[in-house]
Amino acid sequence: MAGSETIGIGFIGAGGIARQRHIPGLKSVPGVRLVAVCNRSEESSRKAAAEFGFESVESEWRALIGRGDVDAVFIGTWPNTHCEMTVAALAAGKHVFCQARMAMDLAEAQRMLDAAEARPELVNMLCPPPHRMPYEPFIRTMIRTGRLGELREVEVACLDASCDRADVISWRERVEYSGKQVMQVGIWAEVLNAWVGEYEVLKAVTHTPVPSKMEPGGEPYAIKVPQVVLIEGMLANGVTINEQHSGVSQEAPMNSVTIYGSAGRLRVPIGGAVMYGKIGEPLKPAVVPVELTCDWVVEACFVAAVRAARGGAAPEQRRVSPDFVAGLRYMRKVEAVHLSAWSGQAVSLAGV
Repeated sequence: MAGSETIGIGFIGAGGIARQRHIPGLKSVPGVRLVAVCNRSEESSRKAAAEFGFESVESEWRALIGRGDVDAVFIGTWPNTHCEMTVAALAAGKHVFCQARMAMDLAEAQRMLDAAEARPELVNMLCPPPHRMPYEPFIRTMIRTGRLGELREVEVACLDASCDRADVISWRERVEYSGKQVMQVGIWAEVLNAWVGEYEVLKAVTHTPVPSKMEPGGEPYAIKVPQVVLIEGMLANGVTINEQHSGVSQEAPMNSVTIYGSAGRLRVPIGGAVMYGKIGEPLKPAVVPVELTCDWVVEACFVAAVRAARGGAAPEQRRVSPDFVAGLRYMRKVEAVHLSAWSGQAVSLAGV
């Protein structure tokens, strides 16, 4: 049966979120076969295979993509590899699930989407940010049904000290690995697109207070990825918005969005309870019906879409979220942030 047929999975880059979420999520889906894994080293690949039950290891990612028993490829590597691996996997006839931070820049994201549209029989999916769970159905319902009234303003505050140590360099701070991705700017772009819509125009300012860090070997490394990003603008629906992103904040970490309307407001602290308040009343924990919550079922959704595709379902009958179309939208915002910061001018996303 199409709903239970075996799906062979090949995994490139089984670390971090792959170990925390993707591989356990795949193992919980009946009929999923963990065929092969390819990490940066054979030793790491063998450890992952032994830990999670992959049948074999590959020392080269192209060999994994070329296997006849691999139906779908999970790409869990850094953004600098996403475009090349995705395009190759789609050309080889494999369904593709790609880790978040879609690509190095908008041009690479467009190449990935072009490759996907050339193979409409295949499923393409990006990893959604956990920010969207578990409250997205509730938030969208509150907006759609007018519980907040007419939307007025949106504020994002994403503050921590993750970039502040001069002796610690994350791969996210290395432009050769992350490209134009900056902290959680892209993640929040996707969340905002899903909840309140896309930007029409934005103006951004960026800053790098810690311009140099020390490599493990003692050599200085020039930081080219901004550590502070301030964004203000207007959404396509006419709502004003401002965002503050900082990796050098010494205050208590904060990661939340507040949506203001003419009748009330919602504050969603990531990892915390949704807060709601009517006009003139303080924010209080919202009562969220169970039916308006969503669990992390990302891997199951991808596998179901692959099975539907193999059964001949058209793309519109096997939708996943986010797909590469949604990814291109948030990459357009990432590109616009850099263009605005470089030029000192407001940027219309329609022209990016």
